[in-house]
Amino acid sequence: MHEHVRDRILRLTRADDIARTELIQPLWNNYGTLSRVFLQGGDHPSVIVKHIQIPDQLGHPRGFASSISRDRKVRSYEVETHWYQHQNQRVSAGSPTPACLDAFAEGGELFLLLEDLSTRGFDHVLYETTWSEIAVVLSWLAHFHAQFLGDSSEGLWPCGTYWHLATRPEELANIKGTRLHRFASLLDARLRCGGFSTLVHGDAKLANFLFSEDHTQVAAVDFQYVGQGAAMRDVAYFVGSCLSGSECERREDELLAMYFSALRDCLPTDVEADALEEEWRSLYPVAWADFERFMMGWSPGHRKLTDYSDATTERAIEQVADELMGAARAACLAAGRFIQANCGRPLEVSSKGFVSKAADVVTEIDIQAQAIILDTLKPTLERYDLGVLAEEGEQDESRLQKHAFWTIDPLDGTQYFIEGKPGYATSIALVSRSGEPILGVVYDPVHDQLYEAVSGRGVTLNGLPLASAVQSGEGTATTLFADRSLSTYPQYQPFSERFDVRYFGGAVLNALQLLTEPSSVYMKAPKTTRGGCAIWDLAAVALMVEESAGSVCFYGGSPLHLNRSENIFFHDVGFIFTSADVEIEPLLAWLRTIEDTI
Repeated sequence: MHEHVRDRILRLTRADDIARTELIQPLWNNYGTLSRVFLQGGDHPSVIVKHIQIPDQLGHPRGFASSISRDRKVRSYEVETHWYQHQNQRVSAGSPTPACLDAFAEGGELFLLLEDLSTRGFDHVLYETTWSEIAVVLSWLAHFHAQFLGDSSEGLWPCGTYWHLATRPEELANIKGTRLHRFASLLDARLRCGGFSTLVHGDAKLANFLFSEDHTQVAAVDFQYVGQGAAMRDVAYFVGSCLSGSECERREDELLAMYFSALRDCLPTDVEADALEEEWRSLYPVAWADFERFMMGWSPGHRKLTDYSDATTERAIEQVADELMGAARAACLAAGRFIQANCGRPLEVSSKGFVSKAADVVTEIDIQAQAIILDTLKPTLERYDLGVLAEEGEQDESRLQKHAFWTIDPLDGTQYFIEGKPGYATSIALVSRSGEPILGVVYDPVHDQLYEAVSGRGVTLNGLPLASAVQSGEGTATTLFADRSLSTYPQYQPFSERFDVRYFGGAVLNALQLLTEPSSVYMKAPKTTRGGCAIWDLAAVALMVEESAGSVCFYGGSPLHLNRSENIFFHDVGFIFTSADVEIEPLLAWLRTIEDTI
């Protein structure tokens, strides 16, 4: 031990000397040591010294040795220091923690001088637990969460837990292509945006709790990842650290009842206990799914990834999907029925200034229908921290700032509506910031047909699985669904020679024909003039085509990205959608042969 550190410990504890030092354990990934220092004389028979040294050479047992990992770890020690110097002194008697005697930096190294909890009788670390011992820890968590209900988390993690999504981009990237990846930010947002936030311990595994000799009391250590968040993150993580998957499943109701019974006993009297419990209970499976997202990316074969964890994750995804789809469905139906009720009445038609007539026209019905949708979706914006991209009105940048956004086309095919002909529809989709559609709903008010799709669970029509006549295969596209404006463009001739060209309606209903029409394609070639299909036109139907085993891509064959930063329209890149039985590569090859003509 450095002489200056030794002298500081003796001065703070008023000890005569250090009798000996015992290594408790090295810190994770060689970031320092945790030691017990035995003292002669003074106020404390022993103290705990956490000596933090950031290694020159980064390593990681699972390969995550990037600057992201390093920065996260350094920040965790800063958070822990702040916790011990500020919030820790406010813990209640029901959630004991070690007192902080000192925190200081020397030569680029950090030292935490902590009370040795063994001097208060907390010296038993358990690796297996009885039901009564689980109850003791759940009581500690309940007291902790009640004490810090509504805390601002100043100086701590803005969102606690070591697996928080914003701090784990590498692990998230490892599960790309999975349903969990597509829903990850929604699960995280649901946990972040509750009405009853508190502080969470952030690493509430069994090994971070020290029991008294009779195992009736417990204290917690290791506050590197304490921060604001949903209490169920601590509860789910703790339960998973000491029970098997089958036990978690069998005793889920008992565990939650035990926790909430203890919580009600220590909640402030001005808190609406019933409302809090209802919200937090609903977040329990979401917290499991949030941790599984991390584990799948960090260690996909880990023992904690049990059948129960998988099933609970699916339950959480379905819970989130059902809530958001419920809002989208209600909004789409309300707007669509309003539109249909006004079909045939005299309309005031305005121009948006586009060359394309289909993209240019707008009526007061478009604007009023959009207002209906926005009003219906409004509660989800705060509850899930969502942005909005709607066709009518000014566009903000929320689609590029939020983790996901609603995109709304209140009346696609406005020209058909003006003419009083079928071909118009209302379309709403939820899209991730990375440009992937998560769910979509389309309502054709003329035929009273409601199409819905959620990533990973197919397409429904009026609540029933869509009965498609299209079988997966490697056929050739023979039918081209197109907007009526195609006949005015140079590319019309090669397309009319190659395909049976049909004009069904606006972009949304044209694309929906691919779900049931064999050997079909809907596409637009790139053009220089601004307009044509935008994100709000394609997002919902792109998901529906994907969920029906069809293909969606840009005109050149690269994956369709529904949230490009530079343009909300697709006129500059074009796109291709195909039915499930069409092989995309021969079609792309043919398009390359006619590039000079279009």
